[in-house]
Amino acid sequence: MESSLAGDLLHVCKILNKHSVEYLLVGGTAVALHGYYRLSRQTSGKVTEKHDLDFWYNSSYGNYFKLLDALEELGQDVSYYRAETAPNPKKSFFRLEYDKFTVDFLPELPGLSKFYDSYHQREYSKVGNIEIPFINYADLIANKQTQGRAKDIEDIKQLKLRRGDAE
Repeated sequence: MESSLAGDLLHVCKILNKHSVEYLLVGGTAVALHGYYRLSRQTSGKVTEKHDLDFWYNSSYGNYFKLLDALEELGQDVSYYRAETAPNPKKSFFRLEYDKFTVDFLPELPGLSKFYDSYHQREYSKVGNIEIPFINYADLIANKQTQGRAKDIEDIKQLKLRRGDAE
């Protein structure tokens, strides 16, 4: 895989789109698409060289199995999840670790109760023939406010400054 954030993002989104997974790009990369780029940080606030991609996925059963197909194409062993007799997509968090980046697939997002409400108000970025659906500004702010970590507060401040709606 390419080691650049853009190349990694496009690779993952291309596979998700190929499998018709319903998802939204969230987190720091979505913040960048809304106008404020920052380096990835660990929970402690320390800057990390390993960038991360965060995706919120529709946790319906049908979409869950589409996601498993995509994860398999991304090189993950999903046999355990396929063998489950009573899978619970609403509680299934996936983390993929690569040399240069990490990908998290989240079944829920703090501050937002229904995936479809956000999905129907999503925004898009298109690079070549790859569409990248990402969380809209209002939902991103709601999510960041709910999380309330130092990096989230700074993201909100910087996004509002760039939009001219600073408090």
